[in-house]
Amino acid sequence: MESKKTDPIAIEQAGMRMTIAHRHGLGGSDEGLTFDITTAGAEGKRILRFDCFYKNPHYHVGASGGESAAFKMKDEGVEDSVRWTLDQLKTRFAALVKQAGYEEIAGRIDQKAIADQLTRLEPEILAKY
Repeated sequence: MESKKTDPIAIEQAGMRMTIAHRHGLGGSDEGLTFDITTAGAEGKRILRFDCFYKNPHYHVGASGGESAAFKMKDEGVEDSVRWTLDQLKTRFAALVKQAGYEEIAGRIDQKAIADQLTRLEPEILAKY
C-alpha cells in the first residue's frame, strides 16, 4: 500500500490537469515533489513539469525530454524549490502555459482560482515533500 506521501493531489481547469505527488526520478537516485501539468483527456500531453527533487531540482517547459533539457533551479538561485514552484504557479501559471506553446489553454486559465486552490492545498502539498 502506498503511503499518503505519494497519493497525488489533482487540480483540473481550462483543458489542463495539474498532478502533485512525491516521486522518484529516473534511476532512483533522487526524489521529491513533482508538479506535472498536462493537457486534460486521455492523451495527457506535457505542458510543464516542476521536479522539486532533493539533490537536483529542475523544471521543464513544454514537451522537452530528459534532464538535459531542463532548467536547473539551483543555477537560477532557487533555494526552496517547492515554495518557488508554488509562487510561480500562483502568479505566472497562464504565462508559463503560453510559453510552453499552449496559448488556447493559457487564455482560459483562471489565474486567481489556481492561486486560491494552491494556497488552500499548500499545507497538504508541503507535507508531501
